[in-house]
This record gives sequence, structure tokens and C-alpha cells, in this order.
Amino acid sequence: MSTDSPSTKSPLEKLRIQRPAETPRRSGVWRWLVGFLLLLGVVVGGLYLSQLGAQDSSSRWAMIAEAMESKVEVRLATLTVERGQAADATVVATGYLESRRQAKIGARAPGRIETVKVEEGSRVTANEILAVLEHADLDASLAAAEANAAGARAQLAEHLIEIERKRMDRDRAENLHLSNSVSAAALDTARFDFQSAIARKDSLESNIKLAEARVREAEQMKENMFIRAPFDGTVISKDAEVGESILPGGMGEASGRGSVVTIADLEHLEVDCDVKEDFISRVVVDHPCEVAVDAVPDRRYQGQVRKVIPMGDRARATIKVKVSILDADDRLFPDMSATVYFLPAVVADAVEPDRDLPRLFCDANAIRHDGDQAYVWVVDEQSRLSRADITTGATRDRRTEITGGLTPDSRVVIAPDSAQIGQMVKMSSAG
Repeated sequence: MSTDSPSTKSPLEKLRIQRPAETPRRSGVWRWLVGFLLLLGVVVGGLYLSQLGAQDSSSRWAMIAEAMESKVEVRLATLTVERGQAADATVVATGYLESRRQAKIGARAPGRIETVKVEEGSRVTANEILAVLEHADLDASLAAAEANAAGARAQLAEHLIEIERKRMDRDRAENLHLSNSVSAAALDTARFDFQSAIARKDSLESNIKLAEARVREAEQMKENMFIRAPFDGTVISKDAEVGESILPGGMGEASGRGSVVTIADLEHLEVDCDVKEDFISRVVVDHPCEVAVDAVPDRRYQGQVRKVIPMGDRARATIKVKVSILDADDRLFPDMSATVYFLPAVVADAVEPDRDLPRLFCDANAIRHDGDQAYVWVVDEQSRLSRADITTGATRDRRTEITGGLTPDSRVVIAPDSAQIGQMVKMSSAG
């Protein structure tokens, strides 16, 4: 029998994995299909672009070109419109309002607040009581001192009667001694008793002065419990409440209060402003000013230079100047921001018919010159540069008056020397 017959094969040899017949590769068909789809996309895209029209297509290409165009960075110049005397200002400075007199009012002795008689906004007069500290113990001390003084005065009154009696005894002894009815020793005794009574009177009068001094001391200690206004003003802050402790000299920040209220004289306000060193020579004491307060846009206040502080700020290159407001009203409060226009002395007295007409001012460093022609760079709605020829007036405090060629809503920029007409720009605020 043959060894290769099926009956003679082992079970392992009978186990085989049936594999399907291999199909022919179709890679060429897939490549042809992908290429056909790409070609179809290009054709459809071309048909779509042709339907948009030549005008839209050119507009899109212009937008792309514009986005790719380099932009030069420029700074916006400041354009301001001024009326009246402010337009003739030689220097312009900003600052904050402050009261000529302002004080935190505390106690002259430590204690606990018993009553506070005012609130924020209360108007007070000089010597008016603002608050009272507890002082029952001082009332008792004052009463005791007054009683001691009354006792000392009573002793003196009693002693005056004794002096009168001693004087009469002396006079009687002298008369009797003339008739030899009283011995010389008795006369001497009467005289010495009278002199002793006189000396005792001086001692009692000293005791009265001491007792009265102690009364005044007790009265002053009690008076220290009454916190009074040092000047006429308005309460602008309430710093303590009933029951809180007060320590004099501002030492109460850790364990108590240093002041009860803060008052300010709002009728005498001034502007604390900083003027650049370059222009401080134009600021003269007593010269007129015009003050614009941001919180009161519908009014300009009259001012006067009160003081130029003789100390400079090295870091900021400024000098501090105090400007008094001559016609302050109840709309002004400390710490409001304000702008001061320092005027030449002659402007205050000049009366011009067109002084209230608006006048336009521009940063002086934005103005360029082409020969005798002054011009500035302006930015249009497409953020492109264009040149605007202008006519100018006087330049003060780095501001030049524009008499023609611009409007208040013009976007004037400080462009570099390499700027060109039609150039795209990106703008930043004036620094």
C-alpha cells in the first residue's frame, strides 16, 4: 500500500488554511480617479470665479494686495479747540484741585468718642464743636477744684475779719499805752498779732491763686474733650464713629483713630499743577489764568498764579505751581482734575469782539514745511496718508494755532520723514 494515500496522512497534515484567490491590483484605476476629481474641481472653481465677474475678482485681488502691503506706524497728533482767553495761553498744565486750608481734626487728649455732631457735607464755622469725648471723670475733677477754690476764698474772707479785729486791738492798745493803762509788752503783742495777720493774708491769697489755677487746669482738660473746628469749612470725610478711641497727634492708627473728621475750606480752592522746566519762565506770580475743570465742562473759572514752589522734580523735569481759583462755586471739590491755561498779562485786559470764536490748535511737532508752505499728514478712511496744506498762527507751549486747512475732526498724524502720499499706516495714540 502506498504511503501517500489519504488514509495514511496525519491529522496535522490535513489542517490547512484556505486562502482566497488573489485579485489583480487596481492601483492604476485609483490614480486615474483622483486625477479626474482634481481636474473637475479646477473646472468648477474656474466657472464659479467667472460668474463672480471681473469687478469682484479685481476687488479681491486688491484686498489681498492691500493686506500684503507694508504699513508704517504713525502717532496721532492732538487737535484741540479753544475759546476765549484759553486760546492765548502761553503755557498749559494739568493738575488737581485742592483746598487752600484742609486739616484732619483730632483730639488734644486721648479718650473715647461720646458724640459726633457733624456728617459729611456739613458746613462748620470756626470754634464750632465737631465731636465730644467722654469726660465724666474730668467733670468731677473740675467740681473738686472749684470747691477747693471756694474754700480758699472763704478762708480769706474769714481772715480779713480777723485782720480787722487785730487792727482794732492794736489801735486800742496804743491809746491805752498813752495813758499808761497798758504796758509796753502788751502793746508790742498787739502790734505783732496785727502784722502776723497781714502776713497770713498774703498766704491765703496765694492759696486762692493756686486753687483757681487748678480750676483752670481742670477746665482746660475738660475743654480738650471737645473737638472744635479750627476754621470755617466743610466736612469732607468722617473718620471715626461713636465709641471709638482717639489718640492725639495721629498716633491712633494702630489702636484707635487719629482724627474724627477732615474739613476743607472749599471757598478758597487752588490747582496744584506741574509746569515743564522749559516753560516755567512764562509763569509769573499774580498773572491771570483760566481753569478748565473736567467735571464742569460748561464753565471756565478765573484763576491767578499764587506761588511758584522753588523746588524742581528731577525725574519729571517739572516745577510745582499753585493757582488760586477766584470764582469757585459749589460744583468744585478737592482732587478733581483740572487744566490751567496761563495767560499773558495783556490778554486779561484786552477785549476782542471775536474772542469767543473757536480756535483750532495742533501739536507743533506734527507740522512740516515745504519751503514757505506748511502742511501736515492726515489719514483718510482707507488708512492712507495724504497731505493737507495749512496756514498757521502763533506757537505757544508746543501748540500751533491752525487758521486754515484743517477741521477739528481731521486725523492728523506725526509721520516719519520717509512717509509718502497714499502709504498705508497704522496709528497709535499721541504719546
